[in-house]
Amino acid sequence: MSVAVATTNRAITAFGGAELLREAARAVGLPGALEESLSLKRRARGLSDPQFALSIAESVALGALCLDDLAVTRADPAQAELRGFEVPAPQTAGSWLRRFSLGHVRQLDKALAQAQHNAYVAGGAKAVTLDFDSTYVFSRSRRRQGADRTYKKRYALHPLLCFDSGTGAAVHARLRRGSAGASKGISSFVAEALRAVPEPVAVRARFDSGFFSGPLFCQLERSGVSYLCGVPLVATVLAAAAANDEGYWGACLGTEGEVSEFGYRMKAGPFRRYIVKRVQVPAGRQASLWEGGYRYWVFVTNDHLSEPARLEKEFRDKATVETGMAELKSNFGLHAFRKHGFMANWAWLLIVCLGHNLCCWAQHLGALCGGRQDGELRAKRLRYRYLVIPAMLVRSGRRLVLRFQATYPFYKRFVAALGRLRSFQAA
Repeated sequence: MSVAVATTNRAITAFGGAELLREAARAVGLPGALEESLSLKRRARGLSDPQFALSIAESVALGALCLDDLAVTRADPAQAELRGFEVPAPQTAGSWLRRFSLGHVRQLDKALAQAQHNAYVAGGAKAVTLDFDSTYVFSRSRRRQGADRTYKKRYALHPLLCFDSGTGAAVHARLRRGSAGASKGISSFVAEALRAVPEPVAVRARFDSGFFSGPLFCQLERSGVSYLCGVPLVATVLAAAAANDEGYWGACLGTEGEVSEFGYRMKAGPFRRYIVKRVQVPAGRQASLWEGGYRYWVFVTNDHLSEPARLEKEFRDKATVETGMAELKSNFGLHAFRKHGFMANWAWLLIVCLGHNLCCWAQHLGALCGGRQDGELRAKRLRYRYLVIPAMLVRSGRRLVLRFQATYPFYKRFVAALGRLRSFQAA
């Protein structure tokens, strides 16, 4: 049987779950933070700056990977009525991004930090773990501002990112030139990221060996932050790690290998605690001249109370930061910077992080199996189950009602999550 295709003027939406994102934004006080911090436009006509940021971030959370994809959410009158304003046209959104200067980027940064601060308070966080890392975003044009040729023989920009290990939210982000080293600007970046964490909350910071730096460790110790940081395997560190007696090695938790610890002083720095893991080289494999029959991994910490095996497992879990960066690139539009202006691309980076965080906050505060320790829903599954849901918008009893299909299998979970999000006081 052939199927005919036609249009209708009825208020039907493909994004019935977008109400979860808007309630999550309200729960963390995002509209108020943007209203207070962001001041970009000179004229009052059209959408305000907070409306621009909120609508683009919501579209990114729903699956938009570039500005052209805004045309899909813009053509949804039901969502415009629920939201209270329309999504900007792609050309208008591009013009808005091109207006950003460094001061405006910092304003958007401030709003993002305030919203994340409120999310920690709303979630009742007692301790957080922050993962710091950098990634290359490749460019097909060397004319893009800040795109430099890298050791991978391609032009790229080099953003610095900080993720909350518990919820997966992007706590802070900074765009840098492609030629920037992995640790360039890390001291000020860490200080800015810590502002998003409420005062009584204990902080653990994790870094890979590209960020190994004595001044960074001193800064973290002054701030009362415990840290785990990978150590470059220079000959002196490797010799100290291999010198441990056999009786001081213990089994790793949940994986092969053995773990031990030793004290070491780098140049003129203080004496610090180092944790070392070793794995025996299988028979027939090429052994290293310096490491002998083992492969070694070393990291430094200022935690002098925890057992080496537990610290090794915790440091191994830092690999989840790669998941966060992969999510941003594959599902939230960070696979490319499409603007030629550096500040416009920086603003897009923050908008992408904001859209990603809306999904994380909706999961965590709405108890939709949120958080990496509780079976986090990746973006594709979250959208498939809870966000991209067909619905009809109707009026009943002088109020707007979203009507889902009666056979929608996750209706009870959706309503429960919406009720939890609405139970939070607007920050």
